[in-house]
Amino acid sequence: MTYLFDQSKIKTDLTNYFTKENARLRDFGNSVNQTFEAYVFTGVIKWYKSRKWKVIIVNPTSGQFKNQFRLKFTTRGAPVNFSYAEIKKGNQKFQIRHQLRISTKSYKTKNIKSANICCDVAIIENLDLTNYKTYFAVPNNHLIAFGEAKHMSAYAELIASFIGMVHELTPTKLKRTRTKKWKRKDHISPFLYVSGNLYSTAEGLLETIIQRKYDLDIYSHSKPLI
Repeated sequence: MTYLFDQSKIKTDLTNYFTKENARLRDFGNSVNQTFEAYVFTGVIKWYKSRKWKVIIVNPTSGQFKNQFRLKFTTRGAPVNFSYAEIKKGNQKFQIRHQLRISTKSYKTKNIKSANICCDVAIIENLDLTNYKTYFAVPNNHLIAFGEAKHMSAYAELIASFIGMVHELTPTKLKRTRTKKWKRKDHISPFLYVSGNLYSTAEGLLETIIQRKYDLDIYSHSKPLI
């Protein structure tokens, strides 16, 4: 679905958007997949800004990448070495992170193995992750919402897999939430964003999600986040 996503134009747009951070074209990934992740990460920032949140970009404060705008395009790497967005409204403060490990809701510290998922975008409480190593995971109770970015069109199995992630990370979102009385709160809901469109089977599954009133969203080329 490269014809639906103009990587060259988006990289230029992102560079211009982060001009105060001295961002460069290469900061937004080499592959189209990486650039789409950067695009979605930025889309979440814009979503919060449109709802009157103050946004501050925080770059690494020490080491090799001090004061450089740098996104995290792999599951490896300590969070302290990468940029993130700090969002504020009144006394509330949260972080928007890229490729951050989050423990699953069912994980217990007594478990032998760590159960965590690396989220393309994660909105978390304002935590100090300075001492987090590449394999550390943020405890689930600090997770507000998350998003997945996929450079492709969506088929039913992809959406079903995303529902599985919601079940592991934020299972309360799979309750019958979006009734007539439901109103979107200050935070974004868990979401899957594909660069293409939804195949017929995916549209059918999405229809059932709406019927079940799940609190999650599916975004695409024809239904963008912003």
